[in-house]
Amino acid sequence: MANIPGSPPPIPTTKLLTQDFFPGDHSAAHGCPHLKPVKRTGEILSNYQILARYSLHFKHRHALGILPSKKRSKSGAEDTAKPIPQLPIPSCMTCETTMGRIHACLQCVYVGCWKGGHSQSHFQETGHTLSMEISKCGLYCGQCKDFVYDRDFDGIHNSELLRNSEIISMVQEPGQKRPRFSKWHAGNKEAALIKAGSKLQACQGLRGLRNMGSTCFMNVILQCFIHNPLLRGYFLSDQHSSKRCEVKSECMGCEMDQLFTQFYSGVKTPYGPCSFLHTMWMSSSDLAGYAQQDAHEFFISALNQIHAKSPTSKLHHCSCVIHKTFAGLLQSDVTCLNCANVTSAFDPILDISLDLRPTKRSKSMSKVRGLNDERNDGPNSLADCLDRYTHPEKLGTNEYNCSKCGKTGQEATKQLSMKVLPPVLSFQLKRFEHSMGASKIETKIKFPAQLDMTQYTTSTRKSKKSKLSALQKLNGGSGSENGSPSNASTPSSTTSSHAGLEPIPTYVYNLFAVINHQGKMDTGHYTAFAKHRGEWFSLDDHKVTLATQKEVLDSKAYMLFYVKQNLDYDYSSATRD
Repeated sequence: MANIPGSPPPIPTTKLLTQDFFPGDHSAAHGCPHLKPVKRTGEILSNYQILARYSLHFKHRHALGILPSKKRSKSGAEDTAKPIPQLPIPSCMTCETTMGRIHACLQCVYVGCWKGGHSQSHFQETGHTLSMEISKCGLYCGQCKDFVYDRDFDGIHNSELLRNSEIISMVQEPGQKRPRFSKWHAGNKEAALIKAGSKLQACQGLRGLRNMGSTCFMNVILQCFIHNPLLRGYFLSDQHSSKRCEVKSECMGCEMDQLFTQFYSGVKTPYGPCSFLHTMWMSSSDLAGYAQQDAHEFFISALNQIHAKSPTSKLHHCSCVIHKTFAGLLQSDVTCLNCANVTSAFDPILDISLDLRPTKRSKSMSKVRGLNDERNDGPNSLADCLDRYTHPEKLGTNEYNCSKCGKTGQEATKQLSMKVLPPVLSFQLKRFEHSMGASKIETKIKFPAQLDMTQYTTSTRKSKKSKLSALQKLNGGSGSENGSPSNASTPSSTTSSHAGLEPIPTYVYNLFAVINHQGKMDTGHYTAFAKHRGEWFSLDDHKVTLATQKEVLDSKAYMLFYVKQNLDYDYSSATRD
């Protein structure tokens, strides 16, 4: 029987959630011994699920459309006859405070504050020792006097996070089609097969790479490949096996398979990828030799070679691992300033290259508009670069001919947006200039550990434009509907308008790898940071050392790699919409 939409999903039994495939002590999965007796009935798990759902809904009430607000009539007066439904604010039932940590008892309906000691008093008076801290959904045990971890509760929290993300995506983009995610749990038969045919192995996947003569540019790219979650899942699941591959020679897919085999062999000594380098030399003559190369050029060349030798390689709607991982779709809209006709074009991309300095065109456009935008003089963050990349730019009179009004040499504006975002988003920060002699831009670009791409998508931009148009019609103004450049947004104005946007979970990315370049263009050195099992590591050829997130975010990045927080991507269906 299918679940009724909106109803709580059934909670998997403890047996399915905590199925132990291997013998031994698995107490680490259930860190608190006081949980086992109360979990037998399942009631406490159900209570936790309800509270976690409430917590997530309250936290994302803006995006879900349940923000407490007052309706206004057409005249502008407040209309209190029909109040908008809203979630109750979490507050202490004793002192009614909403500040600090608020705990909800998992064994009754009491909600109390921690700062005032009312939650602790409730534990002592009733013996109810288990509670959930509402803001973070943390599980607290009064007997342990600490927050505790439990695999069953963690599984429920993760399922509620996923459900909440799907609801937000449907509310924010009701017409967008996305594949549904369903979690798999091993039954008794599957668990027996896994137990019989598998064995536990030590942690693997972290290994240095030997520098074979100015090959640091290759080493950093290979490390980013190894720590790419999608590429790792593809090659470790044996979807491309060098033993079964029909390509006889120079197959980059086989080289990737061998690379993952070496990294997950359990050997800790540095590995020399001689075969990978030789295959790249044979496939790309421009990269042959021991001269220092650009890491980004090597990255693009490696992607093209893996794609070319893939058995599923196609020119359009390719389903190879490279396009499933890195491919996105860029939309370019050219608007005629005379008749407001919009012409759209679509370009497939594997990465995004961002200028660190404003182009001459953007500078001249700012002067025409009479703008004084300090951000044009020197952007200092990834958001600044993306704002400039996607804000409208004015085309020259000889660059556009309008097909609607029939005028040649007509003025127009061009704007880029992301039609389809890839599962893995890679950025190149263009630090190397070759226009007036070779030089390197040393500007530090701030970048986040979590990146929200909602404001740069085509759907969000269209939604904002339609809302603005409706508001202007209501106010009797024409605004920018005629395509007037005086009303076009600048990077600074776009950023301020983005501030009120709620992120759509399917457009949120997490940083997993960073490539840095130290020194001059021709004599510099590449290093990388990569995230492995939740920890950051510094990767400098054969040296692998533990790093902090602060060190990563403080580095002068050349390339950035982000992976989608929620993977629900279907490239072939998305490009047909």
